Amino acid sequence: MGMTKAGCVIGLAAASLLILTGPDESDGGFERRYVGARSLATAGVMCALRDDAWSFYYNPAHSAQIGEVGSFYIPSVLGLQEVKAEGISFRNQAMGFDFGGAAHTFGFELYRENVFTFNLSRPVYDFLFIGMNINLNQLYIKDYGTDASVSADAGINMLLSDNYSVAFSVTNLNSAAMTQFRDRLPQTFTAAAAYNSDGFGIGVEYFKEIGFPSAIRIAAEYSPAGFVTVRAGSASGTNSFNAGFSFRFLDFLVDYGASFHQVLGITHSFGLTFVLWRANGG
Repeated sequence: MGMTKAGCVIGLAAASLLILTGPDESDGGFERRYVGARSLATAGVMCALRDDAWSFYYNPAHSAQIGEVGSFYIPSVLGLQEVKAEGISFRNQAMGFDFGGAAHTFGFELYRENVFTFNLSRPVYDFLFIGMNINLNQLYIKDYGTDASVSADAGINMLLSDNYSVAFSVTNLNSAAMTQFRDRLPQTFTAAAAYNSDGFGIGVEYFKEIGFPSAIRIAAEYSPAGFVTVRAGSASGTNSFNAGFSFRFLDFLVDYGASFHQVLGITHSFGLTFVLWRANGG
């Protein structure tokens, strides 16, 4: 059933316990939070860096040069034991199209956000990829009911060379809204550039959410050996530093990411990915 404005206010007030750091780090109201352990380690710099099981959430145009199933789990957000986030994703390739799907959830007993995503992308040329996400966004507030809406995201990924790329993504193209008062879900724009090689990657992003200050994000990844990668990132206006690592064993990838906030402590994220196949034996 549709929720009253009082219900929304109560739910968002509960979620605002997590928003003590300002809008650039808010985790309530379907904000573009960290989804996947790698994204937490890179401060969300995922629009142009080489992709993983959750990349299409940040840029729908990421091509599936690999088939995989991924998951992540955040046991507590900003040190609040009651508030958790978790999700599962997959992606594959068929008939010239890359496709993927994901489900992730955030919240606690009184307030919960669920997002279900379907992704479809394809190459226009061998250097240019386009893609789109369709998201079902569901909001639950205890004793006040649920509401849902459908939003659409789009992205472009352009390979300038074997090592350099630029990318763009936009969320909530259709201005999806919730509640009887039509509160609009966040709309964001990201422009990114990245350098990727076999052992090193660096990405820089300009991130803007309508109604909030813009941010510059930067992250780097380094693989001293083929089975291990270390990474770090930061975003302007967040008062935090992010870092993490991953280990590859056979067809399994184990990820860890953390965000270190100057005042509110550490948020940990754990990820596990199972690789189904790799293009060209990569």
